[in-house]
Order: sequence, then C-alpha cells, then structure tokens
Amino acid sequence: DFLLQTDIRGSENFALIAIVVLNQIVRPFTARWHRLSLAGELDTAKGKKLFRSELAELQPKLANYARLLASIADVEDLTDIKAAK
Repeated sequence: DFLLQTDIRGSENFALIAIVVLNQIVRPFTARWHRLSLAGELDTAKGKKLFRSELAELQPKLANYARLLASIADVEDLTDIKAAK
C-alpha cells in the first residue's frame, strides 16, 4: 500500500512538472517560431541565426527538466548521450 502511494505521488509530480515544461517553456517557443516561420522569418539568414540562438538558450533548460523527470520516473538519464552525425 505504501509503495502504491509513493508511485502515485511520483506520477503526480512527473505529470505536474511535464505540464509546466510543455506549457510554460516549450509552447511559447514553438508558438513564437511557428508564427515567424509562417511569416518567412526562417527563410532569412538573420531569422535562422536568431532561431538557433534562442534554441541554444532553451536546450540547457530542457536538459535540466529531462534529468529531473528521469529521476522522478526512476529511468536512465539520457541527456548526455550525443546524437550520431
């Protein structure tokens, strides 16, 4: 019974954090860049540079949340694995 309660609390914490990350961090970024993309901003060198700069600022924040969520879910943290080129 105690383990079930602990799992439920962990699930609730995971869900709360995931919702915050999606709604307060990911959504504003993607909404902004979706609008700018439709306006052709990503077709310009300046727009591409700004997008990459903003994305680079966002990535460490997302990695921190990914580590936190991995810890809550008790799964392996994969944030330091480099993508194959």
